[in-house]
Amino acid sequence: MASLICKFSGCLQSILLREASCCSRILINHEHKRYRKRSRKPAPWFEPRKTGKLTYGVTDENVADLKQQVWEDSFKPDSPIRVEFLERKGLTDNMIASQYQVDKNFKWKFNTKRTGVIAIKLGMIPQWTKEGEKVMCTVLQVLDNHVIRYTPPEDFQKSQGFHPWFSKNVGSMVVGTLSCSPLLFSKRYNNLFLEAGVAPKRKLTRFLVSPECKLAPGTKLRACHFRVDDYVDVSAKTIGHAFQGVVKRWGFKGQSATHRGGKSWRRAGATGGGRSQAGTRRGKKMAGHMGMDWNTQKGLKILRMDNKYDVIYVKGVVPGPDHCYVRVMDTVLNHRRKGLMKNPPSCPTLLEDSAQKLPSEVLSSDLFDFRDDSISISAE
Repeated sequence: MASLICKFSGCLQSILLREASCCSRILINHEHKRYRKRSRKPAPWFEPRKTGKLTYGVTDENVADLKQQVWEDSFKPDSPIRVEFLERKGLTDNMIASQYQVDKNFKWKFNTKRTGVIAIKLGMIPQWTKEGEKVMCTVLQVLDNHVIRYTPPEDFQKSQGFHPWFSKNVGSMVVGTLSCSPLLFSKRYNNLFLEAGVAPKRKLTRFLVSPECKLAPGTKLRACHFRVDDYVDVSAKTIGHAFQGVVKRWGFKGQSATHRGGKSWRRAGATGGGRSQAGTRRGKKMAGHMGMDWNTQKGLKILRMDNKYDVIYVKGVVPGPDHCYVRVMDTVLNHRRKGLMKNPPSCPTLLEDSAQKLPSEVLSSDLFDFRDDSISISAE
């Protein structure tokens, strides 16, 4: 699986080969101020993840035994940590099953919101249609996704993460990806995964879901949550370029090479001239921090899917660098969702028993399959 990532990106060290967290992509509390767009102040509901070194003065054999006991044996759906957590809350497995029981008679509607998944961008690769047209696709891999927590709409409206422009008929579902050792994180962060009974995740995100699409904590999500020829919305952070000038950030022309004066050929020029309207206006394109902003590409079509390695081929360009985290969810475009009325997706998700019956690889009807016989030779 790690070789699959290195094959697409050409990188010797992939995100799966690291034990510690990769780049710092914490959730930021954006303060609405005039001349201040970014703030490194964390949100009030953010739990610190980092912790001190807990293996000081401990031998390597003790660390190996501790990893086997805590990581491999404890974090399971029937782990003693989860049982102790449910007993402290006064819950049982039957109560949990009844609370998150899926209505099998429910059919997908136009305003239904399903949960999304967290994928890793592997890179780009070309594909060809049956007419010979070249199509560039972005390769996304869905690895180790589990549902961590579900909050019903009545409780979600009272939480700090609820906004007035959200619909009051949707709940919150937290999804995590890439399991890690609990020795790398703080105790408060590890306590978030006691209800689900899974190992601590390296990345967490939240999706707004309908009450009919709720899932029990600990449910595994795979790439078959979507289907070929479906349209999805992909969100990620763009590539960061640090502080840049107006020529690179906004594409200013600059002065000519023959009649420029001094060192002002890449400057912005006048910013606030005039008498009655003197002063720099809001939204003026100036030098500043470039990149590392959330960007969403809507209405991208899934052309190919590998169910064995949970790889999705999405038509078009997805924001962000290689090996970054990507949010993949059902599209919100109305003209794309109308096509799902005739063939609705699996709601709330495709169950594990049905997922094992799927073929290892599925291609769109528009793509050309190079495994097919292109030359036929007859006996004559």
